[in-house]
Amino acid sequence: MVFTALFAALSLVQTAPDTAQIQYDIRVDGITCPFCFATSKNALEEIEGVHQVVGDLDSGIISLCAEESVTLSDDRLRDLFRSKGFTYRSATRSDECTIDGAERE
Repeated sequence: MVFTALFAALSLVQTAPDTAQIQYDIRVDGITCPFCFATSKNALEEIEGVHQVVGDLDSGIISLCAEESVTLSDDRLRDLFRSKGFTYRSATRSDECTIDGAERE
């Protein structure tokens, strides 16, 4: 019973952070399959403050929600995707996160 309550509390902490959320929409070439997306998603989720990552294989766009303090520079994103075998093209930052929660891969 206590273990279940603790697990539920930890789940809330991960999905509903208390800080303001921003969104990055990142254009990447070469992400053509679910495995490609999963590799990139895992790398992005390792960044402290990133809470949700979804992708659209058709458009090559990966969107993520993060704490307002997270800054993803072009150089950082270029290096991250290059290390996974993909080509970073661009990113746009929005002051609010509008991701609906469903993975779009």
